[in-house]
Amino acid sequence: MNRSTARMSKFLAVPVALASAAALSACAPTQTDKPYQPSDGIDVVVGDVKGINLLVLSDGKGDPGRLLGSFYNGGSDGATVTVMPDGASSSTVSVDPSSTTKLGSGDDAHDVVFDTTNAAPGAVLPVEITVGDATETVKVPVLDGTLPEYTTLVPTASAQG
Repeated sequence: MNRSTARMSKFLAVPVALASAAALSACAPTQTDKPYQPSDGIDVVVGDVKGINLLVLSDGKGDPGRLLGSFYNGGSDGATVTVMPDGASSSTVSVDPSSTTKLGSGDDAHDVVFDTTNAAPGAVLPVEITVGDATETVKVPVLDGTLPEYTTLVPTASAQG
């Protein structure tokens, strides 16, 4: 390699590297460009209330199901959320203004257990959520106790209420 070729190679190395980096960066779009659910459940907004990471745990179709997730009330007044899954009795959850009510089992959670689940684990369960005059029907995923974090939360027939 002669001296002029060596100088030309050094001179072109930086622009070629920058052009290559710009071209390759277009090959991997960032996931945050599109909305997605980063967890097992779904989100829904009904009036001033947002349902966050909602899912149902059940051993099988026809068995009791427990609603997990939370409701956040962004309004200045308290809200009553009515949850009615397909084929089961409705439940209500009170959510104070500007606060979150956790759903599940435990001291700091509101336990919502359906008498029956009209969908098998792996399917989705149509659930009607009503807050005041606003109603949304969403398809909530049904899971079982296969994952360790859900094993103790799957309701039994004696837990329904």
